[in-house]
Amino acid sequence: MTTKFIDSLIANPIGAYPAATVACFDPTRGDLPRRQLDPERLVAYLENLSHAGAGAVLLAASTGQGHLRTVDELAEWFAAAGNAKVGPMVKMALLRPEDGEEANARLLDILVEQEIPVVFIRPGTNLPSGASDHDVVENMAPLLKQAADAGRAIGVYSISDVSGVPLTAAATEQLLYKPGGDRIVAAKVTEADYAASTQQYLDSPQLTRLKIVQGWDPHLAQALQDGPKYDIEGRQRVGVTSGPMSLAVYQYNYLLKAAAAQRWNEVAQSQAAVSTIFAAMQDDPNKFADLQRAKVIMGLGQPLTSEVTDEQINRVFEALESLPRGEDRRRLAWSLDLMEDGPYHERLMALAAAT
Repeated sequence: MTTKFIDSLIANPIGAYPAATVACFDPTRGDLPRRQLDPERLVAYLENLSHAGAGAVLLAASTGQGHLRTVDELAEWFAAAGNAKVGPMVKMALLRPEDGEEANARLLDILVEQEIPVVFIRPGTNLPSGASDHDVVENMAPLLKQAADAGRAIGVYSISDVSGVPLTAAATEQLLYKPGGDRIVAAKVTEADYAASTQQYLDSPQLTRLKIVQGWDPHLAQALQDGPKYDIEGRQRVGVTSGPMSLAVYQYNYLLKAAAAQRWNEVAQSQAAVSTIFAAMQDDPNKFADLQRAKVIMGLGQPLTSEVTDEQINRVFEALESLPRGEDRRRLAWSLDLMEDGPYHERLMALAAAT
């Protein structure tokens, strides 16, 4: 099944790549200064996401603080995820150039063993500030070859908030010609400036085969409207990989159905509700929100190296309660209560029941 799916992705990225992927949380337990993965809770969370209709999950993305985890911790995370029975939901994983060839070979062995078919690669945090496209390509190329040699389909990932430098469309064009570049199926773009990031990927004549995956959620409606314009057959070029989807899965399922029906006003209103919750967890409007606050509300544990305060939790609830449309409040409350046993279960159910 895994090999067949990988082959279909490589043959037809736009048609075969999942429409929406959850950049998923990492359930945690234990105490500071460093908490540990809760593998049993992880399995339950992934299975609940599948039951809620998520098409795919990305392990070790920023939502789950994967960028902060050690290689040993990533190995535990990937192995534990393999125990989740998720039906058709596709598991994907993020690897990091800065970990080095030996560590990534170990992680790739686990991903192959656990039949995780897609590997994402971002620029390494070991790049200097202001690194050129050439520097970025050379930094990512060894891991690109390793992932290809392991038989995985490959996604590339621009998230300058983490990497320090973006992965530009021009750099991605160069990666296509590196060993393993023929296995690149998607480019995930999590950048605040749509015109300078996602738009450039859609515009590139050399990237027309790739699924362009929008990762900065406020740009989602724009990207979904633009997607079919950039495919010769009018197919949807744009996919979604969302951190907020990890806490708003029912809202995103609804939003994506509205987009498929071209109900763009409904998409905008549904996205605005998510953006209100997102902003309630965002201390700097130019930086990605601290979604770990929602993780705590969901009963998935505290962040890896810090503590969420009552004031931060209350900001999220105040935002949820302020939403003007009852249907948005209900879908978001159901999503935040995905585990149905978190510390705020009763409060969320009361919100879902309110008119």
